[in-house]
Amino acid sequence: MKAARFAAATAAAALVALACTACDGHGSAAPADGGPQATSELNGIQSTLDSIESDMAGDGSP
Repeated sequence: MKAARFAAATAAAALVALACTACDGHGSAAPADGGPQATSELNGIQSTLDSIESDMAGDGSP
């Protein structure tokens, strides 16, 4: 179980690192509020983090 927690934490860190790498710091045509694509991506990240937290708590529910 400890290995699964480590793998989940490593995967989450990698996801965050990739998300940060994708941001090049240059302006874009995206709306100031981020638009629906950004909201969808953030919801996906939050869902992943919630799943990891749930797995680490040992309750098994997403």
